[in-house]
Amino acid sequence: MMKDSIKVNKSFKPHPDLKELYYAYLAIGVTILYLSWAIPVSVLIFINLRPIAAIAAFTFLFLPLLAIMAFIIFWIPRFYSSISYLFTESDVIIQKGVWWKRKSIVPYNRVTNIDVIQGPLSRFFGLGKVSIQTAGFSSGGSSGSARIAEAVILGIKNFEGVKDFILSKVKRFRPMAVEAEAEQIATKNVSMNILEELKKIRKNLEKPKKRR
Repeated sequence: MMKDSIKVNKSFKPHPDLKELYYAYLAIGVTILYLSWAIPVSVLIFINLRPIAAIAAFTFLFLPLLAIMAFIIFWIPRFYSSISYLFTESDVIIQKGVWWKRKSIVPYNRVTNIDVIQGPLSRFFGLGKVSIQTAGFSSGGSSGSARIAEAVILGIKNFEGVKDFILSKVKRFRPMAVEAEAEQIATKNVSMNILEELKKIRKNLEKPKKRR
C-alpha cells in the first residue's frame, strides 16, 4: 500500500506477518536463552541419574519453559488483534493492549521527528515500524540524549508510505512547538516592557521636588 492508498478516517491493522515475526522471536529466544544450556544439562542428568530421577529432573527443567511458551503463543494473536491505527485529518490514533488498553493520540502539529526502523528479522519478513516523536517526548532525562517515541506504528510493510503520509500532514500544520516558542517570546517582551515602565516611574518618583 503506497501513500496515495492510505485512507483518512479508516482504521487499519498491522500486516499478519507480524505474528510470524513474534513467533520467530520466540523460537530464537527459546533456542539461545534456554535450550543452549538446558539440552546439555539434560544429557548429564540422564547419564548420571537413575531413570525415574532423571525423568523428574527433566520435567522440572522443561515444565517452566512449556508454560512460558504456552502463555506467549496464547498472547501473540490476541495482542495482534488489539492493535489498530487510524489517521484523521488532525491526528494519528494508535490503540493496542491485551489486558491494559492504551490509546495514543498524536496531533500532527506536535510531531517533531519520524523514524523508520527495521531489524534484521523484520527485514526478512518485509516489516518495519514508524516511530513518531513529539515536542513533549523527544528527549529523555535532563541530558536530552535519549529520544522517546510517543507513538509507534509497528508491523507494517508500507512503512515508507506511512512515513511520507504523516510528513505530508505535518507540513500542513504549524508546529505546536513553534507556536509555544512564539508565545514565550511575546510574553517575555511584554514583561520586559512592563519592567522598563516601572523603572521609569520609580526614577520619576525618586527625583527631588523643586522648592517654590
